[in-house]
Order: sequence, then C-alpha cells, then structure tokens
Amino acid sequence: MASLDDILTTQKNGVVAINGLSQNIGAISTVYRGSPQPSGAAGTSVGTIYTVPTGQQFTLTDIEICNASATGTTFSIFLVASGGTAGTSNALFYNAPINPNTTVQWTGGTALSAGSTVQVSAGAATVSMKISGGAT
Repeated sequence: MASLDDILTTQKNGVVAINGLSQNIGAISTVYRGSPQPSGAAGTSVGTIYTVPTGQQFTLTDIEICNASATGTTFSIFLVASGGTAGTSNALFYNAPINPNTTVQWTGGTALSAGSTVQVSAGAATVSMKISGGAT
C-alpha cells in the first residue's frame, strides 16, 4: 500500500499511480487480442502456420503481416476448414498488396473449428505473419 507521502510525491511529479493498472490492462489486452500463436515466414507457396487442435475451437482475433523488404509484394491468408484446401472461396486476403518495410494488422473475431488451418503465402520470402487468438 502506498503511503500518503508517496501519493503526494507522485501527484507533484505529474505521475498517477493506480495499483495494478498495468497488470489489468495487460489482462484485458490478452482477452481482446488473444495470445500469440506459433507463426512465421510466409513461403511463396501456400503453407500452414496454425492448425486448431483436436477437440477445440479457436477464435482468431489478430493477424500481423510484416514485409521486411525494400520492395513491395503481396500476401494471401486462407481460413481453411478441416480437410479443405486453400482457395479463393476461403481467402481472408488474396494477393493483397503490402508496401516495402511495412507491417499491417487485421483485427476481427473469426471462429475456427477443430482441424481448421490458417494457411498463408506471399509474393516474396520476406513476408512474415503472426496470429493471435484463443481456444474456446
């Protein structure tokens, strides 16, 4: 517990101290954005970066796409049902442009059932992707 002197000092210095605020904001962020999942570089061929485990459902809440090149390129992201294949009918993004040295973010709330996959490809090997979400 903060003493009265500590509280007055923080007010004098223009700092507001609220016990546990940082921890609470972190917890809210994790619930809203989800937990980061194993992700990685997108190849020039379609490949899987996440598979929903058996017996679970996964809510995809966030995708970060980074082009670490001085050249613009494209990327595709497919949300593929169990046993399906990536194609235009299940594309979240299809050959979408991404500028050089840029990170873009998609935020949503898409439910994926057990065995579903997030599959990606890019026009260059310099594109990486990170997904976040949570099992339900």
